[in-house]
Amino acid sequence: LAYLRKRGLTEESVARFGLGYAPPKGDGLVAFLARHGGAPEEGVRAGVLAERHGRFVDRLRHRLTFHIKDAFGRVVAFTGRALGEDGPKYLNTPETPLYKKSQVLYGIDLARREIARRKQAVIVEGYTDVMACHLSGVETAVATCGTAFGEEHIRVLRRLLMDASTFDG
Repeated sequence: LAYLRKRGLTEESVARFGLGYAPPKGDGLVAFLARHGGAPEEGVRAGVLAERHGRFVDRLRHRLTFHIKDAFGRVVAFTGRALGEDGPKYLNTPETPLYKKSQVLYGIDLARREIARRKQAVIVEGYTDVMACHLSGVETAVATCGTAFGEEHIRVLRRLLMDASTFDG
C-alpha cells in the first residue's frame, strides 16, 4: 500500500484498475486454489503458477499485480511489478490461447468507449502510465503489454475507431 500511495493511487483507483498483491510466500495461490477446488495445473495453464522441482509456486510472488483484460473486460492475463530487487521489474504471465501480447492493449477495457466516441487513442509506454492518464482525465490511454506496438494492436484500435480501412504497413 505504501508503494501505491507514493504513486498517488487511492483505494478507489486501486479498485478501479484491479490492482492486487501477490505475497512473497511462494504457495499462496496454490493454497487458495486448493481451498476453492482448483487444481494447480489450471494455474500453470493460466500462467500464474510454475512447476519447479516437483512443486507448484506462484509466478508473481512479492509483486504488485495488474489484471490484463480484453476489450470486453474479461481477465486474460496478469502482470506483476517487482516490489524488491529480485527478478525483472515487470513479469507477465506467458501467452495462452486467451492472451496474445500482440493483440492485447492494457486499459482497452476502460478506454474502448471513449476511443470510439472521441475517435482517438493515446498510446503510452506502461501500465502505470495508463492509470495516470485515466486519473488525469485522458480516458483514451492504452499501452502494450511488454511488446512493441504492432499491426495487431492497430487492428484492435481500428475496430474501436470504426475505421473500415486496412493497415497496409
